[in-house]
Amino acid sequence: MPGAQPNQGQDVNEILMQLRYLQNLYSQQYENLENNIATYTLANTSVQRNIDLLEKSSSIEGSNVMISGEGGAYISAEVHKVDKVLTYVGGGYLIDNSLDKALSFLKENQKRGEDMLNRLISEKQKVEGDLIDLQYKMSTLQYQQQVSGQQ
Repeated sequence: MPGAQPNQGQDVNEILMQLRYLQNLYSQQYENLENNIATYTLANTSVQRNIDLLEKSSSIEGSNVMISGEGGAYISAEVHKVDKVLTYVGGGYLIDNSLDKALSFLKENQKRGEDMLNRLISEKQKVEGDLIDLQYKMSTLQYQQQVSGQQ
């Protein structure tokens, strides 16, 4: 059946094209997941620094500190008793909280961030496995194509 071979070859080529397309999509998804993981890791590190600062706020009362004004500018300030903390809640809004409420809020944010990181890492591992499976399928098809003498 010489007529069946070109169709079979076309089918293999078509399948390879579809697999390459899927590989491209999975690669883009993998890259997006890596970027999101980096963003959440950075955000959680920042939240942890804020938690650490608030937890040791009583030990720095009366001390002179340098406050970052962004872009390399610092302002000298003296720390008084920390009773109230402005807490960023998103969307450009800040809420005036007690120290305990601010700490509680930040710890909850950190927990949500860690949960999201774990979900992202799990999804990244799944996509990574799917990419490996796709690569294996493509290699197998290409090998079969070479063995059968088709290009």
